[in-house]
Amino acid sequence: CGMFEMVEECKRGILQPVTAALQPVTAALQKIVLYRAINKLYVVGSIDDHTYHRILKIDRTASHGDACSFVEEDEGGEYTEIEMKELIRVLDQCTVDGRGLEKVATAFGIVGFVRFLEGYYLILITKRKLVANIGGHMIYEIEDTSFYPISNPSSNPAHPCESKYLKIFQNVDLSSNFYFSYSYDLSLSLQCQMRSNPNHAPSCMKFVWNEHLLQDLKGRVNDRWILHITHGFIGQYNISVFGRSIYVTMIGRRSKEFAGTRFLKRGANDEGHVANEVETEQVVHDASTTLHDSGRYTSFLQLRGSVPSFWSQDLSQVIKPGITIDRASPFSTPAALHFASCLKRFGAPITCLNLVKRNSKESPLSVELEASIAYLNQFLPPEHYIRYVHKDMSHIFRDTSMDVMSILETVVEHSFKATGFFHNGPELYCHKLQPNPDYKAVGGYGYRNGYVGRDQTGILRVNCVDCLDRTNTAQFIAGKCALGYQLYALGLLSEPKLPFDCDAVRILERAYEDLGDTVAVQYGGSQLVHRVQTYDRSAQFVTKGRDLLQTIQRYYRNAFTDTDKQMAINVFLGVFKPKEGTTDIWDLPTDYYLHHTLARVPLKCVEPQELSHTKWWSESLLRSLPLPHLQVERKLVGNIKNKNEQNQFKRTASMDSFDEVYKTFELTDFDSLLSWNFAQTMQSHTDTSPFVAKEKWQPPATVTKPNLPDPSTLCSSTEQTDYGGITTMEAYGFELKEPSSEDMRLYERYACLHSHMLTKSELSSCEPTPQSARDELAKWEPKHLYKGSVFSIEPPTVSLKDEAIYEEAARVAQTGVKLHPPGKESMEQYMLYVKLASKQLPQYAKGRATADMFFT
Repeated sequence: CGMFEMVEECKRGILQPVTAALQPVTAALQKIVLYRAINKLYVVGSIDDHTYHRILKIDRTASHGDACSFVEEDEGGEYTEIEMKELIRVLDQCTVDGRGLEKVATAFGIVGFVRFLEGYYLILITKRKLVANIGGHMIYEIEDTSFYPISNPSSNPAHPCESKYLKIFQNVDLSSNFYFSYSYDLSLSLQCQMRSNPNHAPSCMKFVWNEHLLQDLKGRVNDRWILHITHGFIGQYNISVFGRSIYVTMIGRRSKEFAGTRFLKRGANDEGHVANEVETEQVVHDASTTLHDSGRYTSFLQLRGSVPSFWSQDLSQVIKPGITIDRASPFSTPAALHFASCLKRFGAPITCLNLVKRNSKESPLSVELEASIAYLNQFLPPEHYIRYVHKDMSHIFRDTSMDVMSILETVVEHSFKATGFFHNGPELYCHKLQPNPDYKAVGGYGYRNGYVGRDQTGILRVNCVDCLDRTNTAQFIAGKCALGYQLYALGLLSEPKLPFDCDAVRILERAYEDLGDTVAVQYGGSQLVHRVQTYDRSAQFVTKGRDLLQTIQRYYRNAFTDTDKQMAINVFLGVFKPKEGTTDIWDLPTDYYLHHTLARVPLKCVEPQELSHTKWWSESLLRSLPLPHLQVERKLVGNIKNKNEQNQFKRTASMDSFDEVYKTFELTDFDSLLSWNFAQTMQSHTDTSPFVAKEKWQPPATVTKPNLPDPSTLCSSTEQTDYGGITTMEAYGFELKEPSSEDMRLYERYACLHSHMLTKSELSSCEPTPQSARDELAKWEPKHLYKGSVFSIEPPTVSLKDEAIYEEAARVAQTGVKLHPPGKESMEQYMLYVKLASKQLPQYAKGRATADMFFT
């Protein structure tokens, strides 16, 4: 059926999507081996079980061209392990200089190829760390990379700027917050992947940071060589529910479009890409089920990004620089392009939560954003309006009579009920029997008309000026609201609400602070200045000092290091490509023309439909709402995988998630285990549920100097001692009591042992040790079974009784028959068991007769 008919059928519930499942497909090669000859480089790729191999040939004599034509894949295609070994043996014997192949490196993936002014460089991942596991799909963080020049060392002098560009490129630290997965597409949300066929869900290149490094390989080599790298944050946390693990995975996808540093990248560019755009996904799933096709998964998406207009800040002002609107946009063109992209990716409705201050230097941004949304809503149907909410978070925080958290919670809960969340399974039967009114009021798409699972439609978009501190707190409140509904959908809560002081919310707060710190370092140069504890007024004085230090560090890096960092990002992403005869990047007065296409492309070259001032959306996008347009466009909804598409992945579906996590064939330690390094919920001794609010200890209103008692009478009293209004029970959870005689005896023995370890001068100042204690200490002798010395060992003798016991055990292990009947004590124990298990006397007698018959 056509696009329009399919969308309408989806809305009526005629097409029922197959229950979503994550397929254990190894999409990329997992092991890379680099061999070097005098005029060739050979790259051998394989998967972990060594049943699938491919090989690339790189011509080292032709690597100075503009295109990556020196890379070609062997025509043989796939190889087995034996075939690949034979091929390497033949290549080793057929080298031009007769020296054979040199094994250069073993790696875990190819980041890509890069060229500056001379030859190409090959970038390999040489060290990785496992950071998350979603449905058997392993997610790794890059810990180290290596650069290998492809061309042969030339006698000609190197270009004077080559080493400088290489140093600038390496300023982007690939070992810091860059992630990849062989089988899980980190650029797509969980909803998009589980509603899709692996063949029909191309990656979202907006979040693929090595796209520029791979662009010459695509179309020339097999797709299994292509490994997409994302940037941002990924962390996994464990909520232990009475021993049952519930994993909370926090994924922050940082956009590479209009990427940069804090003061150098503000607002939006001509394509509608905004600065500091991070897509945050909160995945909650039951880790007790490891099967790919029967796991239970939920996810919730949020978005942060700068105000979509042309604005900047004066860099000459170090402290709170003013905001300037660089270009007027009467038709809100950057906002139109940005929100059209959001509708395409997330669907409707979009809630825009603006946290910018009122009546301050930040107020022009609020005026600009509110006017843009009001203009764009004129041309949208009322049910798909962009919802605008403005909350001056700083003003609310300064007013001690107002609670920031409660106000934000009301706003985000209203938005959450409009967008909903993703759940891959059907609604639980107990929820149908006893429906919860709050849960029934959640929007989204699903749980009706035979639709399996539910989908999130729409997004909560949060922004402040930097999209760091205030934005992160607001996103935590939204995540806390979503977590209650996610746990309720998994059947772990009786109602979709969580108190702030429970362990589950505390671990979620840590997850969002880890995310916020990472994003703040990447964009602002320092960690978060104002955290969740700051806005809920629970921060200690030490925290305020740390916040001041982070503020100073942020301003220092913005003033002195951000320019070099921005230059490195432009080179790494291919925004600036070095060419002979052109201006070098360090000589450019600004990079404004690199990021704004209309500033360097004549207006007549832009297609007319892109300049529409009223129809800023497409017809197909509007018809797909409230569903995400990309989900409908790719035919993800109702897409049933045919057998041919499944069969072509059978050979590659060989990833063993258990071996991948626990490394059963490697010598490892606990520190390298993924589950060992998880941040887990801290459970108290009184209540092991992570969903119950824990009482916080409150200090006394007036702190007085405690009246310490005499130490000699400390252990003689059994009453609670009062230290300035705080009892020992309140402070430590126990009462001071007189020690027992056994405890005193053990302590005296310890004191005597200590006196024997003192020197003569120290011992002379101590009281003499009683003779009885010395005699008791003298009896402490080590006991061992073996006799002899360090030169020879005499094994212990085995008694006849021990030999008989061993022979009897060996015979029973072989024959399984025990000759001797059970003893009297065993019979009495068995009869007691029968008596307890029987409730009536006849049954007891019957059991006794049966037992007698059995033992006879």
